[in-house]
Amino acid sequence: MLLLGLAATLGENVIVGVTSDEFAGVKPHRVEAFTERFNKVSRFLRSVGCGGFKVLKLDDFAGPATTLDNGSLLVTFNTLRNGLLINRIRVEKGLPPLELLLAPLLEAEDSNPISSTRIRMGELDEKGFSKSLKA
Repeated sequence: MLLLGLAATLGENVIVGVTSDEFAGVKPHRVEAFTERFNKVSRFLRSVGCGGFKVLKLDDFAGPATTLDNGSLLVTFNTLRNGLLINRIRVEKGLPPLELLLAPLLEAEDSNPISSTRIRMGELDEKGFSKSLKA
């Protein structure tokens, strides 16, 4: 939720993509149903007072980012490559590149980044603490 909170703080009109069940199905771990993830994101953005936001279903990595008139794209080190690819696609379509804003990754106690994937796979708890170090 840190990335969503940062987006809500930085943006006037925030567009958040939530992967479809089919697109998320390639993950090596269980992923909550689209509707549940969609509702969680919407509730969170409302709870932090994000004024203007849209939550959209993503069936690919880019979603509407390749067709927006302008804007910024919040990326992490892990998604920077996709941000650069999105901008290349935009330039090929005659659109200006989006401003890429690099959000920091928080480290877990094992010095590796905290991620929803690591939490879902059971490596970390919700606060970034290693479950294997608690035993």
